[in-house]
Amino acid sequence: MGQMSLLDSQPPEPVDVVIVGAGLAGLACAQQIAAAGMSVRLLEAASAPGGRIRTDQVDGFLLDRGFQVLLTEYPEAQSILDYESLKLRQFLPGALVRQAGSFHRFADPFREPAKALGFLFDSIVPLRDKLLVARLRSECLHLTTERVFASEEESTREYLRRFGFSPFITERFFQPLFGGVFLERNLSTSARWFRWLFSIFARGHAAVPRLGMERLPQQLAARLPDQTLRLNSSVTQLEKSENGWFVGTESGAKYLAKRLVMATPEPQTRLLMASLRTPGVAPNRVWNRTTTIYYAASHAPVDEPVVVLNGDGPSAGPVNHLAVMSLVSADYAPPGAHLVCANIVGAAPESDEAMQKLESEVRAQMRRWFGDPVNRWNVLAGYPVAHALPMQTSLQPFHSAPVDSGVLICGDHVASSSIQGALVSGRMAAARILDTSAQSHF
Repeated sequence: MGQMSLLDSQPPEPVDVVIVGAGLAGLACAQQIAAAGMSVRLLEAASAPGGRIRTDQVDGFLLDRGFQVLLTEYPEAQSILDYESLKLRQFLPGALVRQAGSFHRFADPFREPAKALGFLFDSIVPLRDKLLVARLRSECLHLTTERVFASEEESTREYLRRFGFSPFITERFFQPLFGGVFLERNLSTSARWFRWLFSIFARGHAAVPRLGMERLPQQLAARLPDQTLRLNSSVTQLEKSENGWFVGTESGAKYLAKRLVMATPEPQTRLLMASLRTPGVAPNRVWNRTTTIYYAASHAPVDEPVVVLNGDGPSAGPVNHLAVMSLVSADYAPPGAHLVCANIVGAAPESDEAMQKLESEVRAQMRRWFGDPVNRWNVLAGYPVAHALPMQTSLQPFHSAPVDSGVLICGDHVASSSIQGALVSGRMAAARILDTSAQSHF
């Protein structure tokens, strides 16, 4: 008891800023604050930084915790990440669409003219839709932020209908492709967000670091001063005091901060801030769910680094999209093996039994796609993610990080549902602190 009392009597460590959560938003915020010369402690409950962006090593395979990619034209990612050291490996533009028992290559005619010939002469897609895709691409390439927010706020599905696309291409191409991006197949996501993302796809590439998506947060964490990032530091206590914010962790560490930033996902932020007896944080967002199942295969089921889409819809099986990650980056699999990544939108099983049932349905669908070799695929892991992406039914200008009861909030749930949104929100939270660092309170 004497030792416990002695520990309890130790004063908290004084710092300028405490940030809770070392995902991309928290890391971006910490980097800006540290660069300005302020003292900062970045507290992360897990054993490594990254939040939802983590990579596991299993039997020589690199398994991202859910199918994740970096869109290389994200402006915030370009400004904060060192692409060269990440050694990015790119997916081919376009997609391979499974429809009515066969595969159809949807290529970008402006970047893959040779492969696009097949798409242009493929009678499965009406000519009018092909021309409309070209028109949409042209319009989005010249899209400005001002034009995005000047446009009508409506769902992506309604926007595609008004643009003139047929139900065929909406259901066979846009729904599985952007359903996989948004993690919701109804295309209820804001058309503003769709148009901006379409421009990002048209100008850049989807890519992964050579050694897994976890390299993104690892790169940001490596730039922080020593002792800034505190891992295995689950926050259990938040209190407002006359001198700032008292923050206590499960391990017994204590901090007294002039500023407090919550950079955890919205459900965790809401739970942690309940102790402050405030009305709540940001609006309670709806989160989209997903599950990724990884398989080891001796032979790749496709021969190029392209996303394969389920153009027949959910009635044909649970897999919305598939990729052979070892064709994108050879380091994702050991020599002589391939890593197949099957992705389900809208489901995140909570029990082993439900996960096993889902895997059997996935395997049955893959057998219909690729035949008997699927029987020899070995399951490596399954990742159900209940809080994968915040639902983005509207998109508003993001001018400043929100504040609740004096606490700054950042993360993709307050900006846009993306790596771009997480990084922007972290930088904006830091900017707000730096602009008001001479003030005693918000």
